[in-house]
Amino acid sequence: MNYPKEPRQRNPHLLKMAQGEACLLRIPGVCNGDSDTTVAAHSNQSAHGKGKAMKAHDWATCWSCSACHMWLDIGVSPRAEKELAFSLGLNRQIKAWEDIAGDEKQPERDRRAAAWALERIAT
Repeated sequence: MNYPKEPRQRNPHLLKMAQGEACLLRIPGVCNGDSDTTVAAHSNQSAHGKGKAMKAHDWATCWSCSACHMWLDIGVSPRAEKELAFSLGLNRQIKAWEDIAGDEKQPERDRRAAAWALERIAT
């Protein structure tokens, strides 16, 4: 299914927030659990803005350790398996962003970035 291309929705701070966090992709038998390698892994689905030579929108990311990220991007598993795994990870990511957005003890910049992602997911 082809989706119309729109400008990529970027939020560099949202991506930076992944540093040092626990992996939310959590691929069984793959995840290394090393939070030192965690980055925001972008979806590979066109429904999330992915296109030729174009990453998905920044709100379509999931905190991922290096091993899970590599599995998602270049692993040999079937596309359907990767899409399901990413969907589960994105659900965990949404919960993490909800927790951040609603916690006044979190830095304001983190709360704004989390709210930014949640607003876009809701539309």
